[in-house]
Amino acid sequence: MTAEASSRIELRSTNAAVRFDKSLDRFDHQLLFRFDQDWITLLKADLQDPQAPWPSDPPIQQLVVEPIGTGSYRDVALGVGMCGHGHWSLAAQWVPLQSQDQVALELDYACRQQPPASFLGSTYKVLPQESEHVRMVTLDQIDRSLNAKFAMNKSQACYELRIEVIEGVLSWQAESSRIVIVPSGSFEKPSTLRWCYRIAWLSCQE
Repeated sequence: MTAEASSRIELRSTNAAVRFDKSLDRFDHQLLFRFDQDWITLLKADLQDPQAPWPSDPPIQQLVVEPIGTGSYRDVALGVGMCGHGHWSLAAQWVPLQSQDQVALELDYACRQQPPASFLGSTYKVLPQESEHVRMVTLDQIDRSLNAKFAMNKSQACYELRIEVIEGVLSWQAESSRIVIVPSGSFEKPSTLRWCYRIAWLSCQE
């Protein structure tokens, strides 16, 4: 993939993919995961109010891919955007976990903000928790990590969605099936705040 601008950009591993699609003036994104031979969307960026000066998901307006990563997955999606009194940036790439056979999608955001900022962070809608093909079996949050297990309805296959926050704070909103990740710094003074997290898709046997 080249660095030229596109209305759709996708970074794919062997069993997961992040897909960025241009909608109006910015990119939204979703994460697709492989269940046996099927690809199913389980996480979708949740932009609740595109006109808000501090939207529920970063307003990335320009996005390109550069082959600057290391290891087997060299493509890195680099994005920038402006909204309200904030300037956002993004670097997204696949990175190896402890086992070289496993990878996670790392999304590294930063925002240079001028107060008052009512919200900074990333919001995901988990969908579906139950469908024709798959159902969520368990979900556990421990500090800055979230683990959810999914099972196939027509087979014995079991997979784990694992989210680990490297920088920032994670919360699970059970009533709305949303995951929210925010920076841990203060919004009271002009500053650059960062939040970074990794999303992995693993077999339950791994």
